[in-house]
Amino acid sequence: MFPVPEYAKDVAIALLGAAVAVAGLLLVVSGFVFSQAASFPSTTDDDLLERYEMAAKIGLVPFAVALLEAAASLLWLAHKSDCLYSGIIWGFFLLLALTALYGFVLILKYL
Repeated sequence: MFPVPEYAKDVAIALLGAAVAVAGLLLVVSGFVFSQAASFPSTTDDDLLERYEMAAKIGLVPFAVALLEAAASLLWLAHKSDCLYSGIIWGFFLLLALTALYGFVLILKYL
């Protein structure tokens, strides 16, 4: 568990803003992948279309984690606790890992 430093409020505000920014980027990227699938010709194999649609839907996982991170950061600002502070720190690390994984998979397999 992380000890709560004097500047913890600044950290929580930064994590709140960063999580909302990452959520917005993930939503844009998922929308791009959906539109990519919609732009294929009507003769395109259904399996290929389903793969692209699934890739876009999987983007909702890190998006949901980003929203949970933002909510947890906001909750910590309202009700400070050591446990919740540790949670928002580790939650952001999880968000970064999931976002990186999603980005690598999209670039290497779909784009």
